[in-house]
Amino acid sequence: MAHKILNVISDSNIGGAGKLLLTFLANVNREEFDISVVLPKDSLLTAEIEKIDIRTIEIEGISDKSFGMSAVKKLSALYKEEKPHIIHTHAALSARVAAKLNRLKVVHTRHSVHTSQRLAKEPGYKKRFPYKHLVGALNNYLSDIIIATSPVAKLSMVETGTNQKKTVMVYNGINGLKPLTEKQRRSCREHFYLTDNDFVCAIIARLEKVKGHEYVIKAAQLLQKEDRSIKILIVGTGSEEEALKQLADELEVDNVIFTGFVEEIRYITGMIDLQINASHTETTNLALLEGLSLGVPAVASDCAGNPFVINDGVNGLLFEESDYVGLSKAILELKRNPKELQHLGNRAREIFAEKFDSKVMTRRVEDIYRELIADIKVRQEEVMMDDEEESGAENQA
Repeated sequence: MAHKILNVISDSNIGGAGKLLLTFLANVNREEFDISVVLPKDSLLTAEIEKIDIRTIEIEGISDKSFGMSAVKKLSALYKEEKPHIIHTHAALSARVAAKLNRLKVVHTRHSVHTSQRLAKEPGYKKRFPYKHLVGALNNYLSDIIIATSPVAKLSMVETGTNQKKTVMVYNGINGLKPLTEKQRRSCREHFYLTDNDFVCAIIARLEKVKGHEYVIKAAQLLQKEDRSIKILIVGTGSEEEALKQLADELEVDNVIFTGFVEEIRYITGMIDLQINASHTETTNLALLEGLSLGVPAVASDCAGNPFVINDGVNGLLFEESDYVGLSKAILELKRNPKELQHLGNRAREIFAEKFDSKVMTRRVEDIYRELIADIKVRQEEVMMDDEEESGAENQA
């Protein structure tokens, strides 16, 4: 009989946590684990989860909201009806509280970290006692095992007082991208008026302040003075799009191409020479992982989780956060050293297979489930033994 697991996520849209959940669901051992997903009514995730034949349960009142008493009541009633072995939460504090009230085992995945200190806008009280340590106390009380998706995520939890013994590292994993054929690669380049002689870089990220696109554009200005064959694609949309296009015009940058939204991202990743990440905060960037799977190295900022994905000089290069001069030098260095670029690409593919493949991630999470289920069985056996001893004592009396 399969062990029943309820995953609970409060996202109404498909973000990083949702994508990772989809990847896990597509790879999990369904003979051993009976997985269902609890999520907000009308979440965009619902259709995607149902495509892979996983049962969904929609709950009102949890959409993009970590905690609410009405949500606790609804989830608690659901748990009583479903009788799961384990609750696995993604944010969703309400789900953990309801699980505690029902004495259920809880796995909690922490997908994010605090923002860069340079861009931090959160109130100061969130970084000090008692608020900061209340987060750690809640983690300890409401969770049996906490999954950190990168070392920096684990560190951010430990800093709140979260018990290290409860915290387990499981790197984000993805399904590797399918390589392009040479014909597809040429066609993709031609679509953006690029040639085989162009050295093509891309930053694949939401066009938001935290992603550091302005430094990429400033680096592009320096690069066009050094080597006009270097082209940079800015892939995606977001609230900063018009401001970034205006900056590119003001700096008279003509080696940057705004692609807008791209549905099949492998057609971008598969035809570029180098990926760029200029973020101010990351846990494990999925676009970087997709690049590694195809052997595309990266030049990335040294913020937060990036150094745990891009090992400087091994599968890419790191530059100091916000240092667009350093970014431009790193890109130029790899353009001028094709053998080094190829070496970094080969190691990128190897490191992906070792650490970031979806199957590696899934097996680790399954092991966590097995550990908790074994603990449940031990507790049940102990209760049965206690009941037998009490019954024996009553009979003797």
